[in-house]
Amino acid sequence: MEPLTRPIRVVFDTKSWEYRSKTWLAYLAVFGVACGDTLRYTLGWTGFWIWCGVMFIAVAFMLIKSKPMETIKRIPVQMVALYIALLFSALFSDYQAFSFGAVGVSMATASLGLWLAHAFDWRHLLRVFANALRFALVASLLFELYAAILGTPIYKPFKNFEWKWVPDWANQWTEGNLFTGERIQGIVGNANLLAYLAMIGLVVFGVEYAVLGTSRWLSVVGLVSAGACVALSKSAGIGFALLAMVAAAAVSIAAEGKPYETRHRYYRFAWAGAGALAFLVFVYRTEIFTMIGKTPDMSGRTMIWRKVLALIGNEPITGYGWLSYWMPHLKPYEGLVKIDFVPYYQAHNAFLDMWLQGGMIAAGLLVALVVVTFVRLWQLAVRHTSALYLWPILVFVGLVVQNFTESRLLSELGWVMLTMFAVKVRDPEEWLEPLGRSPKRVRLLYQGLLRNRLLQRKDR
Repeated sequence: MEPLTRPIRVVFDTKSWEYRSKTWLAYLAVFGVACGDTLRYTLGWTGFWIWCGVMFIAVAFMLIKSKPMETIKRIPVQMVALYIALLFSALFSDYQAFSFGAVGVSMATASLGLWLAHAFDWRHLLRVFANALRFALVASLLFELYAAILGTPIYKPFKNFEWKWVPDWANQWTEGNLFTGERIQGIVGNANLLAYLAMIGLVVFGVEYAVLGTSRWLSVVGLVSAGACVALSKSAGIGFALLAMVAAAAVSIAAEGKPYETRHRYYRFAWAGAGALAFLVFVYRTEIFTMIGKTPDMSGRTMIWRKVLALIGNEPITGYGWLSYWMPHLKPYEGLVKIDFVPYYQAHNAFLDMWLQGGMIAAGLLVALVVVTFVRLWQLAVRHTSALYLWPILVFVGLVVQNFTESRLLSELGWVMLTMFAVKVRDPEEWLEPLGRSPKRVRLLYQGLLRNRLLQRKDR
């Protein structure tokens, strides 16, 4: 990246109706895709779909109003081809109507990611995600505190499994485990999902603390809340994702400004270390997972993967038809996976899930989209001197690693962020903030965050 000329800074009128309306719409929409289960538990499926419809109409209106053709042209070819592959899978599906409908829902979800990429710069996106996630995580801890004070589980107003018998705990919104040492579920009603949001929160709150001009106490509140939710939700998959994010942060900061050969030597060491760690985890998985309080089969995931791979062998090319999350009562998903009498409706691996539903070509295109987006986000983080551009790559790394044990990349917040990152990272260079006079490692590691803020002000 050549040194950038200093662009004219656009000063937003934060009190204007246009600015406030799009910002609050972004808050509501991001909260909705991040905490979809919360909405389903409190509004029911009918209320949830009404919420989604209102959000989609509002986002579509804002997107069309803002003349997005230049942004649409930056949609990567891999993403366009992926949607074509999903439509192709629907043609050969035994549940065509549901599959075509699911492709439409995925496109509608992606429209939010496209609008966010079009309407906000990286700094404003950071603020949107920080505020939405801060509310969700703080609310989760307060919700758990309320349940702990009551001393009894809180049940979902609208239950998931009313049509069949399931254990009582499956209909509990939270078990009230804040002070018991067991896993907490938060307002999303799921410990793994709470940890997923907290993982993203750790990055955005940390970068917010370093680069934004907002009150630092808000960032500290966010960091403490995210750290508490990660610790109390006890998700092994999130633990591995956090290790990957820390490694990515260290390597990207160290590589900035170094010669080509030095940078790539760092990369080779990093990949070799990651491969060695993965090998050790696989070999000693029984000991490692027992040590962290998990079963060696990762809470039944290896059983799920075996069943999914068997199904993939039956339809490897076209898949069974796109659905995102599996739909109850449809073959081959109904009754496929039950753990403790509770049905599960995902493969717990986004890439296997894409292969199962969309076929081999769709899975290959997803991998290609992830790789291309990763490379571009990495280049942005390494080549720019501002720590602002660390948050996209770190969140993306966390998402990808976490989705080796979950399928959340394929729906709601994961699908929105995949779309947003894939499109936003293709913005012209002149839209980025000016390069500083010193690299990130000087600002963040040597001079400290207080001096960092002074350096940023001088750069402006």
